[in-house]
Amino acid sequence: MKIVVLLHTYNGVEYLGEQLQSLLKQDISGKAEVKILVRDDGSTDKTSDILDRYHREEKIEWIKGETIGKTRSFWELLAKAPEADYYAFCDQDDVWMPEKLSRAVKYLETQAILDGDDEELDVSVGPLLYQGDYTVTNAVLKPIKFTRNKTTRLNDFQHSLLYSTTPGCTYVFNASAKDLMLRYDVNTKFAGNYDDLARNIIHIVGTVIRDWVPTMYLRKSKTDAFYDNYYGGFFGSIKQNLALSKSSNERSKLAKGLLETYGDGLEDKEKQEALKQVARYLEDTAQKERLLANHKFVTGDFNDKLFKKAVISGKL
Repeated sequence: MKIVVLLHTYNGVEYLGEQLQSLLKQDISGKAEVKILVRDDGSTDKTSDILDRYHREEKIEWIKGETIGKTRSFWELLAKAPEADYYAFCDQDDVWMPEKLSRAVKYLETQAILDGDDEELDVSVGPLLYQGDYTVTNAVLKPIKFTRNKTTRLNDFQHSLLYSTTPGCTYVFNASAKDLMLRYDVNTKFAGNYDDLARNIIHIVGTVIRDWVPTMYLRKSKTDAFYDNYYGGFFGSIKQNLALSKSSNERSKLAKGLLETYGDGLEDKEKQEALKQVARYLEDTAQKERLLANHKFVTGDFNDKLFKKAVISGKL
């Protein structure tokens, strides 16, 4: 078995070494070959010095690139990654627990057996994506108490189109999922956040698995603008709701790109209709009415009011 860890770096000198050490200490080494492929997004600090040192020690391979942003950087990593059984997205400033990859692979292999309807692993199974859990910490890896937003507990396609339900740094996925992701051209279509893009692609025709046991430390701090938005707290819920109501059509643009790329082969009619509704509501009144009436987008809380406001005002 071969696993490729895809690591994006940009001015990551402060925490990169600690993260790389945690990748090298994964406990799956006896069962699998783990390769680390890094793409640097035009860092101006000493990140390249760290990457050069690990490369000389034959611990990583890395690519020096121009600054193109996180999503396009990860897609370039996907395109240049060697053939493997599984792949994992990785951020530069987190720390992985030793069992992160082994636990993810166990989940993926179990799902592959279920999808293959047999007692043995089906290597030809369709796209699978594992979403792990995390312990949120401050800059020195001290756990931060937080209240998880309700939307982060949802694991279906419709809610995934609207909310950032899980961070991409927890994702581990099979080769079929990688191939499916690469059908999406991030250079010509709206890309948005890599985690939303990847998760929604697999939701369309694959299987997305959710695991609630933390296997990594997600390094954030209260001064980090993204901490409250995605990872918890009362004010985080408000910020995420406001982001939904003030959006400049990011969700609609992404849905349009997904529809253009994958819509023709989508056999699940509920998913196809949801995708059309989000993608076309701005120019099609009938789709807008269907979108507002679609119970699959309901969360049962204040998010629903913000959702309707965003649709009516044309900002979804």
